[in-house]
Amino acid sequence: MAARELVFRTADVARIAEVSLRQLQIWEEKRVAVASRRGRVRIYDATQALFVVVCAELRHRGLSFQRLRRVAAELRRITVDYGVAEIAGHRQVFLLTDGRRVQFADSPNKTCELVSNLFRPFICVNLSDCLQRIHNAALTENLRKSCSTACSHTK
Repeated sequence: MAARELVFRTADVARIAEVSLRQLQIWEEKRVAVASRRGRVRIYDATQALFVVVCAELRHRGLSFQRLRRVAAELRRITVDYGVAEIAGHRQVFLLTDGRRVQFADSPNKTCELVSNLFRPFICVNLSDCLQRIHNAALTENLRKSCSTACSHTK
């Protein structure tokens, strides 16, 4: 299944990102993480899910909500510009932020260069790991659906 075809419901994204449903609702109310809608159901494509997982990682690592809101637009731009397919094509991709600006590094040399030029404390998130969590969740869901379909046919 191609990454752009992946679609997740709110509960799935909350589980993958390890945040509560209420937290996702707050992020949507504050326009930090915005989902698409199908009727009354909020859904997330792979890029939107990656954005939520990265936001959750930043919050888990100590970035305040105010700073997250400050860098959310830049974070969103990076996840959309580089795209899930391009991030998946690299072995290790990192996002670094001090809560004021966001840096993207798609090679070890670039990561080292960025780290050496930062003078404030920063948070580093491995986008490749975040994307792997999303793909693992999609595979688990597909396997669960296959098993339930197979079980229903044997009855």
